[in-house]
Amino acid sequence: MAVIADEVQTLLERKLREANLAQFVNRTHSQFLDLLPGELFVELVLNDGSALDEAEKLVRQTAEELAHQGIKLDSVVRALWEIVSVEYSGQSKTPDLKQYRAAEEFRVLLRSGTRQHEIIVDVFWGALEILEHKLGLAHQGTSAENALPAGHILREMVAPVVRTFLEEQLRHGGTSCWDPLLSSRLEFTATDMSFLLGQSTAFDELRQAISDAFDPLVIDSFLGSLAGSGIKIHDFDAVLPDLSNMLGGAYRKGETLTSASDLFRRLDRTEQELLRKYFEGKLDQLKSDPRFAALPNKYPSVFAEV
Repeated sequence: MAVIADEVQTLLERKLREANLAQFVNRTHSQFLDLLPGELFVELVLNDGSALDEAEKLVRQTAEELAHQGIKLDSVVRALWEIVSVEYSGQSKTPDLKQYRAAEEFRVLLRSGTRQHEIIVDVFWGALEILEHKLGLAHQGTSAENALPAGHILREMVAPVVRTFLEEQLRHGGTSCWDPLLSSRLEFTATDMSFLLGQSTAFDELRQAISDAFDPLVIDSFLGSLAGSGIKIHDFDAVLPDLSNMLGGAYRKGETLTSASDLFRRLDRTEQELLRKYFEGKLDQLKSDPRFAALPNKYPSVFAEV
């Protein structure tokens, strides 16, 4: 008897209902495919990882039944995971915890329905160097004009990129999909960072505009502009239009034909989050720098909390 993918799908769906598992199946991502004659592929995707063990057992039993009919059933049973949190936990160590690695460790909590699972992502120093270059921080030392607060890169700016890296890993299905339960540690290399960050001209322009706005020779007039518009500096979205004056250089006000808001909308979510964190870092630096201690009193409305 010839069994086709549609018949296998009907068979499995009946078994899933009988096992009270049908409610967990994501039908959008699941697939049933005819391959070669007598060979089928099933990808069963669940919305709740707590049902994985039972679903895998059911699929294995079905494959054994079909094998007696001369039909080979290959399968992938996986869950859809969401990222709950990404936390920096220090320099990475080897599995035996005896040696340090040239990487920084991030612990990530994943959730699939009622099931949670923690994984580790090792971000190698080469990847961090590419991120620093992207932010214009490479080889700038620790001068007051250029440096961000200590640890800001690792704890604030890398986490959004790690999240995007994992979202990309979780997006793929089929036989090449990443299963967090089988591989709970991932390496984030320089190649991965280059792929994720790309070469966005809009990002570079906006990052430079933020840097120029906080230039010691410009910051007073920039804050004055915000005060005149009734904008609070903690509200990045409200500040963004005023950064248009910095595009093309801090000393070329009024010459730009490009809106900072338009540029920001062109960015992907990771680049947008990086810019927000970069802006917050420059603001934290400003408030802690004794040279500018008088500015909050000079512009109280600008520094008022949102």
